[in-house]
Amino acid sequence: MFFTCVDQSHCRTKNKFVILLCVSLITLVWSLLAISAEKKGFGGRASPVVVSQATEQFLAPTIQVPGTVMSRQQSELPAEVEGRLTWVADVGSKLKSGDVVARLDDTLYKLNAAENKATLKREIVRLDYLEKEVIRLEKLIKGDFSSKNTLDKMLLDRDVARSEVVVAKAKIKIDEETLRRYKVYAPFNGIVIERTKREGEWISGGDTVVMISNPDNLEIDTRVSDKSINFLQNGDKLNIYRQGNKIVGTVRAIVRIGDAQSHLFDIKIDMPNKGWLAGQAVKVEVPVGQARKVLAVSRDALVLRRDGSSIYRVSSENKAEKISITTNISSGDLIGVEGNIEAGDQIVIRGGERLRPGQAVKIIPGKAS
Repeated sequence: MFFTCVDQSHCRTKNKFVILLCVSLITLVWSLLAISAEKKGFGGRASPVVVSQATEQFLAPTIQVPGTVMSRQQSELPAEVEGRLTWVADVGSKLKSGDVVARLDDTLYKLNAAENKATLKREIVRLDYLEKEVIRLEKLIKGDFSSKNTLDKMLLDRDVARSEVVVAKAKIKIDEETLRRYKVYAPFNGIVIERTKREGEWISGGDTVVMISNPDNLEIDTRVSDKSINFLQNGDKLNIYRQGNKIVGTVRAIVRIGDAQSHLFDIKIDMPNKGWLAGQAVKVEVPVGQARKVLAVSRDALVLRRDGSSIYRVSSENKAEKISITTNISSGDLIGVEGNIEAGDQIVIRGGERLRPGQAVKIIPGKAS
């Protein structure tokens, strides 16, 4: 656009007119763009969000208490006989039920067992001879060639020989069982976690040789106060946390006798095998009050500001509706809320921190963080 200036004053007036005209055009274009953006949603594009439904649930106030992952199968294995150790499994050795963990020197007892086997053979031969003599004498008596007293004595010797064979066989079984006890066997699958004796040491019956533990059969051991013990029972599901990971365990046993000093009660919790290790520390979420029915949402739905707490609900038109709420009972990932919401409402659990009331949203698959 070109203007012809008559003088300097006239030129300044023309320039002001041009500037005002440009500003007006820019303002008009900006207003049209703002109206279009408002119809399409902020930014001209729907904001992606993850949602979950508000649900009515029974929640109880909870606290987190320390717990420990423990093996349900852990034993100190003793020797059953005395002797000198010839071999002991190394720490860390993996074992199956029935595997040998340690061996004792059984040389002398094997010699004793060999002697008892020879005695059994001798008694069997003697019994065989006496059985034949009894048959022979019975035939002689029928022909009046032998006396009844001779036969009675032979019958007595035969019966004694039978008893000696039974005794000798019993000694063989004792030898077999005793020789088996010169080895220490694993009673279950596990690994050696400690050796209390070494090769060459002399041990007595009952002395501990190794300690083994099953790393695959685990449980959670925790202790709770009397504030929680009355709200727990066998079969309850409890949340267990470790380094940001969460699993759900089942209460297996409750020891309702508290420690005299700590006044705490032992709780045993079955847990799924999730790769956790015996000895690791965990946090167990236990109730400290009676459960009651509340309208619950995910903790991730809360938007915390200075003016209070709120959540965003997705309307039927896929618009974000800001709802002011107050919170009550919390349990795990859920928290009870009170406000203008109902069960079944679609509540934003991810993406709500950047939303504005009335903003268009797009629901995408996902889960709470």
